[in-house]
Amino acid sequence: MGRDNIITALDIGTKKVTTLIAKIGEDGKIVFIGKGVAENSKGLIAGDVVDVQATARTIQESVAEAEKISSKHIKSVFVGISGEGIRSMNSHGVIPVRGREVAQTDIDRVIEQAKIVTLPDDSDIINVEIGEYTVDGRAGIRNPKGMACRKLEVDVLIVTASRTMLRNLIKAVEDSGLRLDDVLVSGIASSWAVLEEDEKNLGVAMVDIGEGVSDIAIYHKGDPVYVSVVPMGGRFVTDDISKVMKIPPAEAEKIKCQHGSARPDYVSDTEEFKTVVIGTNAPTTKKAKQLSTVMTPRIEEILVEIRTKLAASQKESLIQTDIVITGGTSELKDIQYVAEDIFEQQVRVGIPKIQDSSVGFQDVLSSPAFSTAVGIVNYFANHNNVKFGKKDGFFVKICNFFKNFIE
Repeated sequence: MGRDNIITALDIGTKKVTTLIAKIGEDGKIVFIGKGVAENSKGLIAGDVVDVQATARTIQESVAEAEKISSKHIKSVFVGISGEGIRSMNSHGVIPVRGREVAQTDIDRVIEQAKIVTLPDDSDIINVEIGEYTVDGRAGIRNPKGMACRKLEVDVLIVTASRTMLRNLIKAVEDSGLRLDDVLVSGIASSWAVLEEDEKNLGVAMVDIGEGVSDIAIYHKGDPVYVSVVPMGGRFVTDDISKVMKIPPAEAEKIKCQHGSARPDYVSDTEEFKTVVIGTNAPTTKKAKQLSTVMTPRIEEILVEIRTKLAASQKESLIQTDIVITGGTSELKDIQYVAEDIFEQQVRVGIPKIQDSSVGFQDVLSSPAFSTAVGIVNYFANHNNVKFGKKDGFFVKICNFFKNFIE
């Protein structure tokens, strides 16, 4: 895994940029040793980089904080990617083997065959998630290497991103002085932080409701079979509070987290909080029930849009366990109960799983707001083909192409 066995994850969100530095032990144990968080209020809209230089500066701030805590100098990062330009498609590869034992070259060849698909306009492949193999009609094979067969098949999930989105993300990371080792769609990243293996095997939907977007991933038989993005998140709720109650946006975000509830009927008629009104510094008192009444329609709208995406995937029937919600917006009081009403299914809030040896990070990283960053670390730490500081590979070729194009 490289000299220092270090993974650095970068979650570039609408509200903040999070950097996590983790050390991977010889036994595979993950120990978090650095964390940095920097506000990113101007760089992104709905997952897309709209101000490259502002995002680059925020990345630098976040990484610098993580470096200071970990006493490590970071040169390259693994980055989560989200936004409306994310798409996924299922594909199937088939090759003849002619009765001999399956070699690694055959496995590589059938995966490459599965990747031969018609891509959406202005899109590039960013992730290829390998599902199960089929050997001479026998499905459910995880590793066909060494098995004798005549025909080898594989199911894969291909994830694509808008080329413009990808180019701007690469530019922001490069301008911050870092090398981009690889990207991972945020829905799959968060899944690696909050889902249990039994859930993945039986069939589960994971929804990461962030500030600007909501990432969706459906798993079945242990593998992702669908990912998508709804371009709505917690910032929409904050904007409604600010406009309707005439409260400054920063103050609206604070009271949303401290006093907000997604269920007005759960809020006492007498509960109040102090705030300020736009254009004046004079304090005023507002009713918590009024706040909840403003918030709830937008929360319901976001959840309905997510439910619509799940239904459109034609894979809703594969969800046999809970729906798991995570991300910063999942921490809003009582949102779980609204989600259960809309999804008509049991919902749980997913909290990142970290190991006890990450001393000093348990409280912070157990927040759903860190699911994507923790998941990026977990994903790449568990993929044995990851080469830190790698010089070639499909994604690096894309980075080099965009770098030459920009220059």
